[in-house]
Amino acid sequence: MHFSQVFTLAASLMAASPALAASVLVYTGRDCTGDVQDIHIIDNTCANAAHRFQSYKENGWGSKDQRLSFNANLCTSDSYGEGSIYDTWAYNGDYFHSKTCYNIANHAPNGQTTAVSIRSYLF
Repeated sequence: MHFSQVFTLAASLMAASPALAASVLVYTGRDCTGDVQDIHIIDNTCANAAHRFQSYKENGWGSKDQRLSFNANLCTSDSYGEGSIYDTWAYNGDYFHSKTCYNIANHAPNGQTTAVSIRSYLF
């Protein structure tokens, strides 16, 4: 294969790849304890956790213009996990620093202690 063919193939694969996805480890217990699930959230999507979660940590940053919203309700085909508890930037945001554990209750303005879905949107 010639260099130009390799370059063309590499460029087409990069163009076809999905947007940068944030990855969040969610935990059923406080302080990142209990059952854990790794959730990948691509721009402008919503992902449900298998169980309600009380804490989370970053496991891969999203794009610099991506925000993550932690929600009290499940994502459905009709909604994007309404009932936002709070949101943060997906790239080194206020509540999304590298490998730091966050408890939902510590940042929820309404006293909620659990979330069940995460929505991603571009700002």
